[in-house]
Amino acid sequence: MRKSASLALVALMVSTAQGIAAGLGDQFTTYRDLHGGTSYGSLFFNATAVRYSDSQWKKRFQLVTGSGDLQLPSQQGYCFVLNHYTDDLSLVGKSKKYLIAIQKTFVDRTKKKESIEVAFSPTDDVYSSSLPCFCMSALFGVSDVSFTLRSNDGGFERRISFQLK
Repeated sequence: MRKSASLALVALMVSTAQGIAAGLGDQFTTYRDLHGGTSYGSLFFNATAVRYSDSQWKKRFQLVTGSGDLQLPSQQGYCFVLNHYTDDLSLVGKSKKYLIAIQKTFVDRTKKKESIEVAFSPTDDVYSSSLPCFCMSALFGVSDVSFTLRSNDGGFERRISFQLK
């Protein structure tokens, strides 16, 4: 009995270390609800948005919980946004950056890495539509995507991966 409990604990630790902890949480369709219902730096998958221009008007935000492997629907591209709302007035209006290191693995197992840096300003406007956003499209021949998202001030860091179907 003790051995099986130890093995179960080891299996849980290995699966968590491999990144099975990420998931999709609550859905939000308004900026007010997104900002007011989650904390600064929260990451969202914008379902059905496949490019930056879509992300500005398609507001189907799903909270990304945890870090690791994420199950996403099959689509032509993927957009993610950050909650930049805060009631900490020392952050409001200050220029911040977040950095995204993306790795795409192709079906032939070759890999391509790229980095993106996006500037944003935290806001105290609960209705703000200027969400920091990044999108990945043109994913022909890609089998897996992983990215690390972090702020330049150490406020947040997330590691997410997903497979394309």
